[in-house]
Amino acid sequence: MAQFKRQLAKSGYESQPGTEAVFDLNRRYCEGAVFSAMWPNPQSPYVVTGMPEVPGQAPNTNPPATWRLRQDEAIVMIGVTPPPEAYFSFDLTMVRGSLQTGPVLWPSVGDPINNKTVRTTGPTPYGQPFALVVTGNRRTRAEVNEMLAASGLGGGTNGMTIPPAMFRLGLDEGSDEFLLGVRTIAPEPGFEKALDDYRAAPPLKVFRVRPGSGSADETKPVYPPDPLPVPPLRVSGTGATELNLNPTLQMLRRRIIDAHPGFEARDVALERGFEESYPGFQANLVTDSPIPGVAALSNDADDPLSRNFSLPDGSFVVAYGTNHVATQQASYSSLSLYADPRAAVSLTAENHRELEGSAQDFIADQPNADKFYAWSFSRAGGNGPTGPHVTTLPPTSTDFCAQYGTDRPVDMSTLRAVARAYMQPATLTRPALSSLLLDRLLVFTPK
Repeated sequence: MAQFKRQLAKSGYESQPGTEAVFDLNRRYCEGAVFSAMWPNPQSPYVVTGMPEVPGQAPNTNPPATWRLRQDEAIVMIGVTPPPEAYFSFDLTMVRGSLQTGPVLWPSVGDPINNKTVRTTGPTPYGQPFALVVTGNRRTRAEVNEMLAASGLGGGTNGMTIPPAMFRLGLDEGSDEFLLGVRTIAPEPGFEKALDDYRAAPPLKVFRVRPGSGSADETKPVYPPDPLPVPPLRVSGTGATELNLNPTLQMLRRRIIDAHPGFEARDVALERGFEESYPGFQANLVTDSPIPGVAALSNDADDPLSRNFSLPDGSFVVAYGTNHVATQQASYSSLSLYADPRAAVSLTAENHRELEGSAQDFIADQPNADKFYAWSFSRAGGNGPTGPHVTTLPPTSTDFCAQYGTDRPVDMSTLRAVARAYMQPATLTRPALSSLLLDRLLVFTPK
């Protein structure tokens, strides 16, 4: 770190330090800081980079989460990668609009750097020194990369591009704002505390750096435009699918229904809800919950979601489908439940490790049972499902925001599900949605 700062000074660059902290969208919603929690992953508290403003710039709309960037500036992160886990990534997004009032246009900016693509100075992706450079200017990137190499980080330097062909770099009110977040999900056994510690005190230092001008007006670029091109995207899908497993999926559905004869069953389908980032960006598909829009969907993920459905007290819902990790379509997958069509706060989630083997409760006689899951989320008490594959949901009368010391209302009776599938091992990006058997729900109410 000290070496890099010396290189900055030697090269005539100026710098300002930023911050790294968890951005808890459930808490932020309850505190009134955001118009909606927008379906956050409860198993992945987002670590967000806060950046100071350049003197004289137009104020950032969503401090500390979003920031503007001069066309010849760069954001530089130096630190240590997360501990071993199913998936981590450094994800750059653009946010256009106010997170407090909504709506927002919130697409990803290119592919994230994940635990299979990250460059570090060590032999593994985990717990190793690395650097990350975010810029849209070719000359700035080259010079910053040289400084990092002189600091001993040349082999561990990663680039993220804000392509001026797509986004408006600058410090005026018409310029775009960006958000750099860290996703960390599903630690390997034995590394649970290490991941908690990483999130609590991220071993990351971040700076905004720019060529010095000697001028009192730091909003004007020193270097002329030298735009980096839009980087190629990793291609999803291998042609392999889960679709041959459909007969077993239909059998699983029938047996779940048959296991609960005292209840009426209603199907709730999951479908494409969040649009891919660049198509959604071009079509201006804003997020204004319950409208999902793009909502920071990672290029590494497919996140099918259900429509909102009612789950009154005395009822339960069974989520079932293929375990996308077991079928090699994903490195991490999960099923999450959310409350309130507008608030979209997260209630609970179960990931592929927790879901493993749960379909044995219904299809133990099938040779491919381990490629499926079936998990109950219940408000039915002792009248509903019991056992290790059941999550008890809070009753509809629960004051959700009381846990954060506020009384902002949340409709706990109306739920929505999101099924996540991250990073197909063969492609290191999202699985092709057409290759998946979409996760499904059965809502059970007393007869």
